[in-house]
Amino acid sequence: MNLNVQQAGGSVLVVSQFTLAADTERGMRPSFSKGAAPDRAEALYEYFVERCRQQEMHTQTGRFAADMQVSLVNDGPVTFWLQPLHQPKGSERDAWDAMAHHQMVMDEEGNLVAVGRLYINADNEASIRFMAVHPSVQDKGLGTLMAMTLESVARQEGVKRVTCSAREDAVEFFAKLGFVNQGEITAPQTTPIRHFLMIKPIATLDDILHRADWCGQLQQAWYEHIPLSEKMGVRIQQYTGQKFITTMPEIGNQNPHHTLFAGSLFSLATLTGWGLIWLMLRERHLGGTIILADAHIRYSAPISGKPSAVADLGALGGDLDRLARGRKARVQMQVELFGDETPGAVFEGTYIVLPAKPYGAYEEGGNEEE
Repeated sequence: MNLNVQQAGGSVLVVSQFTLAADTERGMRPSFSKGAAPDRAEALYEYFVERCRQQEMHTQTGRFAADMQVSLVNDGPVTFWLQPLHQPKGSERDAWDAMAHHQMVMDEEGNLVAVGRLYINADNEASIRFMAVHPSVQDKGLGTLMAMTLESVARQEGVKRVTCSAREDAVEFFAKLGFVNQGEITAPQTTPIRHFLMIKPIATLDDILHRADWCGQLQQAWYEHIPLSEKMGVRIQQYTGQKFITTMPEIGNQNPHHTLFAGSLFSLATLTGWGLIWLMLRERHLGGTIILADAHIRYSAPISGKPSAVADLGALGGDLDRLARGRKARVQMQVELFGDETPGAVFEGTYIVLPAKPYGAYEEGGNEEE
């Protein structure tokens, strides 16, 4: 397992590489690799051990010399990718630069060896705008590392798919990473090199620990009945049966002061509280119509960075069992709001749940008679 990447502060991605065979005389080390978020490093390790066991290979854990750092930074102009595109220095900077996610890989001496830039548009689509590996370290897996890092960022932002405009000689590279070639881009290009549109769908509910199927239904119901939630990029991040966490992109939900817009935060908190009640109805095989009756929010500080909202059953008050007796239930819910995991506000809402005949996944809450 490549512990060096993880220990160097790779908060975006854990990359593990396992050697299947080695030829020390020729310097060859065939291997396979896979990426995951840091909190799933143990599961990733078990995945590789199982793969090797299936192939009847002995495994052991060690290190290899790949001291690299993957860090989220706003890097300056990148020049080493310009030569094959015949572009002047500085042409890589455009209007989207300040709003994009920038990644870079540095070697053990602090030299920049790979860069990448990801932009999230208003339709929850991520685009790899630029990506390059220095010629002196190409064919060493850094391009794959960078692409996986950008994809990890895209997953954290909850996008539906990742796209890129790949040069003709890079189509095969992206295809191996799961991108599908959609054909040549025929629009006017700024370079004489042919480019192809590559698209990779992103599944965003794979890491949910409890009832990912319900979470998928809930998120789809939000998008169908509250279109603004999809435009805001609201998505379910985690549900454990005890705790319910949602998030949304920072870009597109900011105010002129570059902190998060209060209206977006209020909406995120409202949906989070509503969503946990919906899931609790499911858990108890109950149905009902959920209505927000009253709410207020208290800010302790302006919220900036990656937003998230957390609702916990420990902060839920009320009696949902009244629904089983055909009576409406009043539920008090507290939701905490964070920016980059720093608390910034507390939402308190009172929801009314009416015992009513279900009309679909959105209305029914937890009814099982679908």
